[in-house]
Amino acid sequence: MRRHSTPGAAHVYCGRVTLDTYRTDERAFDEGGATLADIGEQALLRALGEIARASSPALVIGPGDDAAVWSPEPGRDLAVSQDALVEGVDFRRSWITPRRLGARALAVALSDLAGMGATPVWCATTLCASVSTCFEDVLEIQRGLCAAAMTAGCAVAGGDLSAIDGPLIIDVSVGGTLSAGEVLRRDGGRPGHVVVVTGTLGRAAAGLRLLLDGRDELSELERAWVDAQLSPVARIAEGLELVASGVRCGGDISDGLLIELERITDMSGCGAEIWLDRLPVEPALVSDFGAAWPDLAVGGGEDFELVASLPRSALGPLLESWPEGLAPLTVVGCLTDGAGVVVLDAEGGALMPRPQTSSRHFA
Repeated sequence: MRRHSTPGAAHVYCGRVTLDTYRTDERAFDEGGATLADIGEQALLRALGEIARASSPALVIGPGDDAAVWSPEPGRDLAVSQDALVEGVDFRRSWITPRRLGARALAVALSDLAGMGATPVWCATTLCASVSTCFEDVLEIQRGLCAAAMTAGCAVAGGDLSAIDGPLIIDVSVGGTLSAGEVLRRDGGRPGHVVVVTGTLGRAAAGLRLLLDGRDELSELERAWVDAQLSPVARIAEGLELVASGVRCGGDISDGLLIELERITDMSGCGAEIWLDRLPVEPALVSDFGAAWPDLAVGGGEDFELVASLPRSALGPLLESWPEGLAPLTVVGCLTDGAGVVVLDAEGGALMPRPQTSSRHFA
């Protein structure tokens, strides 16, 4: 059985890393060329705006003015969220290309809209970088973000730039729309609800540990785990389908299933059970990580899947009508009377130790 090293607090990336394994034909960070000090703010803003305008036809006024202008559809509510990636805390530039980083920054932010069941409409980005940052690296970040935005149908409305004597920071605000009252909320859970998740759990956390290990050779499955960490997918379509099916309690599990269920139970005034034998995990995750696999699947975070709760009577119709092309749904537990979240080996089974959570800042 192969064991992988365990980081301290998640998101804090340290240790030896060998990146040649993960590189693509995209430009890597710090490959040379003019710096931001060479180019200056005005030329940088102009170049970034040109990239953004090509991907933002939905705006009445796009990037370039003091503010963008957008006309929402009548009768739609607005969902707004924000997420930041900080170098050395949320990524290492030796692990990821600038273009991939731009796409990742948007996906992380859009996942919050997915967790509400909202349709993405616009995004705005703040970039904080040192004057020695390569100009082309910044353009590549913008190209990756704008390409991901076009795929998501999300206009790039603009943003801000700031020089910083510190790490690279990308902060993305996103806005989306939803029909009034048709939203996934954390306070909508009730005792007796079943808990479902989308997709597969633990892959991104496994990819993080592989990156921390810095091994030169990876299997095809291990590369897929690394990709799950570096190129997350926001479950927008799945969130929309849950809302359309009448589900009203849920969220994204970017911080891990355990943390998100604790938030749901706290706001809903109930408790929850997680059943380990029902979790959608790959067999290799269990064989590779042994007894530590629940730390990845339950506490690891950054899967960017969705979790939702719904009455048992609604489960059958939801599963029967669930579109084949979406990430599959799996029942992984239930909401209960009381408070807090417990982990059992199976429904009605034995109480298990609380898995280690590794996606908390300031821990």
